[in-house]
Amino acid sequence: MASPKWSVAVMCYNESGSLEAMVRRTVAVLRARGEPFEVVIIEDGSTDGSRDIAARLADEIAEVRVYQHPTNLGIGAVLTDGYRQSLGDVAVILPADLQFAPEDLPRAMDRMIESNADVVMIRRPDRHDPPMRRMVSAFDETLVGLLFGVWQRDLHWVKLYRRSVLDRATIVSTTPMVDTELLVQAHRMGARIATIDLPHHPRTTGQSTGAKLSLLVRTFVELFRLRFRRAGRVERDPGGRAVQHQTKS
Repeated sequence: MASPKWSVAVMCYNESGSLEAMVRRTVAVLRARGEPFEVVIIEDGSTDGSRDIAARLADEIAEVRVYQHPTNLGIGAVLTDGYRQSLGDVAVILPADLQFAPEDLPRAMDRMIESNADVVMIRRPDRHDPPMRRMVSAFDETLVGLLFGVWQRDLHWVKLYRRSVLDRATIVSTTPMVDTELLVQAHRMGARIATIDLPHHPRTTGQSTGAKLSLLVRTFVELFRLRFRRAGRVERDPGGRAVQHQTKS
């Protein structure tokens, strides 16, 4: 198989009700583009049969492979492995629950090409999530803007990253803050960041695990840890040039 231009990582934890449809629809969409691609299922120690479904799909479909966690390591590890285990010139991580429709992905891919962007952030104009999760997101977005000067919506939703950005980024976080850490680094590298609004679909199978008050507290703590980790760190722009950032106290 040719070296992939596009890598789609599918993050999966106990998504047996939707995983197969998600992967098959994604493969169909990408084959229709006629460009080399891969689909990497990041299987996070599921106990509902998702592991067997993932293995079968990898056996049946040439462009699909599986990266297996022996136990449930959480979304931070899934995000990190989704970016690090993929090989394409552009990588994107999609949830297996079909709240993002694979058929919408080409619009984001075209947005990256047309705008010559290094990062494309997908935003949800009509978000189908519980109120607690939306509250956590609003809190998170405000803090990220105040602490890092990055004012964006839907920080923890789907993004496309060029490999040139991912190769220069250093992921330290082990929580969902992986998303924020990558975006802050991309911003400080001077990466070109584009946005596009695409539909968000209601979950029809499985169960969301993110709408918890404890997540609000953990978000607050992790953002401040990230702020101090990033203070004074030398980063590199997409061309490899060193960029020094001194964060004010």
